[in-house]
Amino acid sequence: MKKQLFAAVVGAALAFPLFAQAEGYYVGANVGRSEMKLSIDEAGSSKKSDTGYKAYAGYDFTQNFGAEAGYIDFGKRTFDIDGEKLDVKNHAFYVAATGTLPLNEQFSLFAKAGAAQNRTKPADDKSINKTSAIFGIGAAYHFDKKLSLVAEYENFGKVASEDGAKLKADLLSIGLRYKF
Repeated sequence: MKKQLFAAVVGAALAFPLFAQAEGYYVGANVGRSEMKLSIDEAGSSKKSDTGYKAYAGYDFTQNFGAEAGYIDFGKRTFDIDGEKLDVKNHAFYVAATGTLPLNEQFSLFAKAGAAQNRTKPADDKSINKTSAIFGIGAAYHFDKKLSLVAEYENFGKVASEDGAKLKADLLSIGLRYKF
């Protein structure tokens, strides 16, 4: 029993560095499905999807912890609430702390939490700025030590609220990440 435990501990200790990714800078770009939900008091709600884009850069302080900043364009939607059409554009800048769990040499899971500065522009050309929390989860497939395929879901919560109207946004995307 002691030999098996010792062998397991030594094996894990020897394998652990294989899963480690070097610390350093990275950049990435994703494309995917963004969804916005507009809710208006006493008028109902409507959900619309469009293509969303994302560009970001980050730094891994260790193999498990890092920081990331980026820009997201959620696209343009036309909402129809009670027979009235409303065009809405939204984009955001965000900063987030990241946590990564390497599963093996090729795969890792990650999560992020931070804040986003959102800018929403309805058809009346009046911009609405709002800060919201951002939460995200994802997975990465590492082709090699530099290039990875990433898939992630990010929730931005309420990106705008004014006069009884609330707008929520999220992004489900896939893209490439390059580590320097």
